[in-house]
Amino acid sequence: MLKEKRKLKRIASNVRVGFCKQQVDKDTESYFQGIAKDCGLSGMFLTTEHLMPKGSVVSLDFQFTDKHGDSVAIQAQAVVRWTQRFRNPKGMGLEFFEFNGLGDRNFEECLQQLLE
Repeated sequence: MLKEKRKLKRIASNVRVGFCKQQVDKDTESYFQGIAKDCGLSGMFLTTEHLMPKGSVVSLDFQFTDKHGDSVAIQAQAVVRWTQRFRNPKGMGLEFFEFNGLGDRNFEECLQQLLE
């Protein structure tokens, strides 16, 4: 059995996530969707048929309703650390490095609300 290397706890989820590979020319960006299957404060496994190369920087969009009933959009930047091409589910291991749209919330609080 493999030893767990993660520093922070992960939560199983089924949250729909929009993503695109960051491009210099924004007009050539392609936008895709995936499902976050294993999400934590430092990263997630995103199931998708649209795999990006290891080392790619991707922009992610999460949508959820907060505890006040307001719609919240959070954007995150992540690096593709690994891909799973030959086993199902296909997807990518992503490591977060920046968040936008959190306001006065922290990401842990938003993550809990995403999964409720």
